[in-house]
Parts: sequence; C-alpha cells; structure tokens
Amino acid sequence: MDKKNLYRIRAEISPDFNYYFDKITSVFIKSKKSRIKNPKKILFLRNDHIGDMVYSTQIFREIKKKFPDVKIGVVATEGNRQIIEKDPYVDKIFEIDLFWRRGFKGFLDYFKVLKKIKKEKFDVGVDLRRSKLNILFFLWIPKIKNRIGFYNINGGKAFLTHPILYREKANYIYENVNLINEAFDIDIKNCWPHVITDEEDEKDVKKLTEKNNLKKYVVFAPGATADSKRWPEKKFAELIEIFHKKYPIYKIVLSGANSDKNLVDRLCKNRNFCVPLINFNLRKMAIVLKNAGVVVANDGCATDIGWVSDGKLISLVGPVDLELFKPLKKTKIIHHKVDCYPCFWANPCPRSSKEWCMNLITVDEVMNSINEFMEEKE
Repeated sequence: MDKKNLYRIRAEISPDFNYYFDKITSVFIKSKKSRIKNPKKILFLRNDHIGDMVYSTQIFREIKKKFPDVKIGVVATEGNRQIIEKDPYVDKIFEIDLFWRRGFKGFLDYFKVLKKIKKEKFDVGVDLRRSKLNILFFLWIPKIKNRIGFYNINGGKAFLTHPILYREKANYIYENVNLINEAFDIDIKNCWPHVITDEEDEKDVKKLTEKNNLKKYVVFAPGATADSKRWPEKKFAELIEIFHKKYPIYKIVLSGANSDKNLVDRLCKNRNFCVPLINFNLRKMAIVLKNAGVVVANDGCATDIGWVSDGKLISLVGPVDLELFKPLKKTKIIHHKVDCYPCFWANPCPRSSKEWCMNLITVDEVMNSINEFMEEKE
C-alpha cells in the first residue's frame, strides 16, 4: 500500500489533505524519537465524546499496572470527565473542550490549561483522540519530550516523536491498546474498559430508585448526537405502549442529555409509568444501566456505558461502523445493512424515510430482543 492510501484506512474526512499536511510539515519540523523506559508523568488527550472516554479507561489502568509509580493526567471535557472523576488510575484532570471552535474565548481558556500542563512537566504525552490539532496544542507546544499518536488518521506526524501507523480497523477498545503496546513496547492483555463508582454513587442511585419507586425498571435512551443515528420517535412511543402492556410491573426510565429533554418529555406525557432522567451523572448512570431489566438505546453514551457496565443492552444501530464501534459482552444488536453503510453519520441522511437504515428497525424486532432478555431473567 502506498503512503497516500495509508491515510484512507480509517479516515472519515479529508484523507488527502491529511497526507499532504504531513508531507509538507515534515519538511520543516523534525521531532526526535527516544526510547520510553520508565515514564514519570504521562498526559493522555481525551477531550471529545463520552464513549471515547469510556473506551480509554483500560489504558489508564494497564499503564498504572505496568508503571506503578507513574502519574497520569487526562485532558477531558466538562461532559466526559465524570467518567474518570473517581477512577483511582487517574491522578489529575485538565478540563477543556475543542477550544479552537470557540474563537477568542476558547484560546483564552486554552492558555490557562496550557500553563497548568507545562507546570506538570509531563515526559510523555499520548493523543487518544487522533487529532493533529490536539497533538499541536497539547503535546508539541507544551514541549512534552515524548509525543505519541496514530498519524495516518487525521495527520500530525511531524509533531509526534512516536508516530504510530494505524494498520487496520479494529474494535475501538483494541485501537488504543494497539497504540500503547507499540509505543511503550508492552503487551496489554486485559483490554476491557471500566466505569469505576464508589459507595457515595451507590447511595445516590438508591435515593433515585426509592424516590421514583423503581423496584423493577427498564431504561430506554431515545436520544442521539445526530438525527441519522436516532430511531424514530413514533417507534419509541409504540414500543413504550407495547412493553407496558406486556410488563406492567416495570417502570420505564427514559434517559437523555439536556438536548433530549423535549423528546423525553413528549414520550413521558400522560404515561405515569415513565420516569424522565435527564442529564444524570454519567458515572452513576453506569449503576442505573447495570441494574436495569433491559436497556434499549441508539448509538451513544447509553450504549457505551451500558455494555461496559454489564447492562443487558439492545443496541439500535444504523450508519455507525460496527467494525469499529460494535458493543460487546451481553449486547443484542439490531442493524439493517444498506448499500451506503457505513457512512459519516454527522451529515444528514439523504435517503427517504423508507430507505433510512434506522427506520428499517421494527418495533417487533426490538420487542423480540426485550423478551429474550426478560425470559433469561426468569
């Protein structure tokens, strides 16, 4: 495979631009590689989605096991930091989003975080987000000695001392493991991510369940980060009615982010057996999902947290590439493969509703999967 095509293995946007960006910047910038022996402080970049943070937790754990004295810092967002706030394998969290999208105010926030990062004097930095801008702003500018990342997904090779080739598609939980194994010359065996909670989290969830009389419940998560990944509202409404008729002793918890509030409110309207749960703490949500009779969710954080926390998950999948993002463990996946699959789901689907992959999923299919889980409980 020629060098240009290496940038197409996992690229979602602009592979040619990334290739030429690296080719040009490599003429002017030379990053010197050195062997990483006993790192003292490692900075990981994970300032993106909630699920991405979930699928990185095993890296923090396994690095700590390999290097017990190492201090681990993580660049996280306001949204995903909850996942690791009580993680014993994380020593420090630096909160910032993709600041360059917010203009002048974003850069002011960046300089505050940059000062804190430089003060820590990290000797290794790892970009788990696969972003040339992340590499530039959080690894290269702070002058971290050893800078690690996949270069042929989004570019940034010149800014890395350890540019790692992304060789082939793999499930997301293995991608980061492959990166770390090659960069540190180690062999991580336990690739399973985790969400760590404590007694205080358990108590808060207990209060929630007692307040809403959730002796037996299921969780439906009807929201998604993009319309192309969202199962139609009318089908969720139909599912709610059919499920309640068959399993009347179960309450239905409808969970979502602030952006899903209107959708959840509509689905709960005139249904006293439904309980809205908006913007609940993500770490505590892991407990809620684990204890649910069933979890039905579109691709998103409920899916990511659900299966990692050993929940009985039914994942409704449309455009998302299952080769990369397939939920594992107890999950039942409902997916209709169409000729345009997989696609870049952030863009609106150009197809009619009849041809749209998410609309092809039927209520009967979802109920059949629910029944299978419920029968297992009995």
